[in-house]
Amino acid sequence: MTVPPHANQKTEHSTYLARNLVMGVVRGFALLRVSILLLLFPVILLLIPAKPGLAEERMTLVAAAGTVDTVISEVILRTAYRRLGIDIYIEKHPGERALRLANSGEVAGDVQRIDGLSAKYSNMIQIRPAINFIEGSAFSRSQQIPINGWESLKDYRIGLIRGIKFAENNTKGMDTYVARDYASLFRMLNKDRIDVAISPRLNGLYQIKRFGIHDVTPLSPAIARFDLFHYLHIKHAALVPKLSSIFTEMAASGELKQIREHVIKIMMELAEQGLPLCDDTYDCFETVPRS
Repeated sequence: MTVPPHANQKTEHSTYLARNLVMGVVRGFALLRVSILLLLFPVILLLIPAKPGLAEERMTLVAAAGTVDTVISEVILRTAYRRLGIDIYIEKHPGERALRLANSGEVAGDVQRIDGLSAKYSNMIQIRPAINFIEGSAFSRSQQIPINGWESLKDYRIGLIRGIKFAENNTKGMDTYVARDYASLFRMLNKDRIDVAISPRLNGLYQIKRFGIHDVTPLSPAIARFDLFHYLHIKHAALVPKLSSIFTEMAASGELKQIREHVIKIMMELAEQGLPLCDDTYDCFETVPRS
């Protein structure tokens, strides 16, 4: 039977339409898959494990403002983190605020704190060994105050810095006055607004020299010595054993001691000249002599 020409034309047209419909559906699915992949790409990147050391090329730490003993630890940490290929930026905040920022995870950690703070600030990991130390001392205009532990200060007006835990914890219940920083604290002492200023010995000696304060001296002996430890937020826990190993090596080789002595020498020279510390760039501390 002969098929009329117009029937063949209809069949071909239907086939053409069906083919185009199928191709359109295929292209549509392909575009949909590409769109989904583009949307999921940032999520996929987050799920891919990063190479150790590359994910944290720059980290922010905090330190208590206005206290020069932290500068020693800052130089030590810049050296240690550099060995891990990590650049650190250090923000200065009042003591208590610095602790809250470190514990909340808004920053990576705190430059230095006394032993045992993880009991209260549970998100912070203490890294051993100690990288620095302070000698908690009483400064006064009077040399007639006998020093025999913290209890020997209970009859005096005591000045301290809020957030500096060794001073806060050991003067609870005493007649205390709070200053915003060590410069203010020693001005209070120099004006007889307080009888005793509690400060790390190095900080006090620096303030006396920097501001030309006379008739104020550290009372002997120092009240107590406190080792200082670096703390990191728990989200950076992978770095803890690496830093602990580096600190151990630096202690064993004498490098921690060398850096401490070098930084103290430079900061006292600057104080004597009435010049500020270079703790924004650290340029003046970078070259540490080797024994």
